Amino acid sequence: MVIKCKINGIIHMLDVLMSDTAKQQGLKRYPQLDNNKGVIFVYDRDDMSKYDFSEIGYKCRILFLDSNFKTIHQAKTTSHQKELVSCPESFRYVIEVGEK
Repeated sequence: MVIKCKINGIIHMLDVLMSDTAKQQGLKRYPQLDNNKGVIFVYDRDDMSKYDFSEIGYKCRILFLDSNFKTIHQAKTTSHQKELVSCPESFRYVIEVGEK
């Protein structure tokens, strides 16, 4: 499933990741990410997962949202970043998009 989402005034097409397998794979499924494309992780309840970008060869923006789709934290990653990305509070959704 793909949804449209406006981020900073730009429409993005996001692949919806709901299964554990899809979430574990995340952006690793995309050797490169086209402009205005990304993924959204959907959790059944609030979560505190950390995200690994060490195998992702491009910069990303990651947004953590609460159950009302309000952005509560965001971060930028670097290519093959070794440091895990986390949110200081629990979240319900995570959006990852390519960053120039």
